Amino acid sequence: MFILLSSCTFEENVKFEQIRNVKLVGVKDGMVNLTAEADFYNPNNISGKLKSIDLEVLLKDNSLARITQVKHFKIEKNADFSIPINVSFAMKDLQKNFLDNLLAIVSGNKLTLHFKGEIKVSTWGFTQTVPVSYYEEVRL
Repeated sequence: MFILLSSCTFEENVKFEQIRNVKLVGVKDGMVNLTAEADFYNPNNISGKLKSIDLEVLLKDNSLARITQVKHFKIEKNADFSIPINVSFAMKDLQKNFLDNLLAIVSGNKLTLHFKGEIKVSTWGFTQTVPVSYYEEVRL
């Protein structure tokens, strides 16, 4: 029984690779809306499911937004996979370090966002937590 159960779990950790295609979707009612894709790799010979995403978006150590998604995605075996994420934060939150952020936006420079948190993946009822810590430069 133990051999059967152990062959149905992830032998290696699912690996976080990057957050890419961060795009400004728009600004409405004082809220900035971004979309992005989080890329992962499943090095295992079994498929699984993404259970949840719990990420915080930080700008210069100040929290802008929290991304929590519980939409389930299938994770193929031995494969790369991407998860779409949506981020919304209040424009007023950019007022922390206002002059630095305003100068970056007006001059067309990029702001460095830190995506930090975890995702949970599972197979056959066994859950694995994958840590995420990634910096991405974004032009708003």
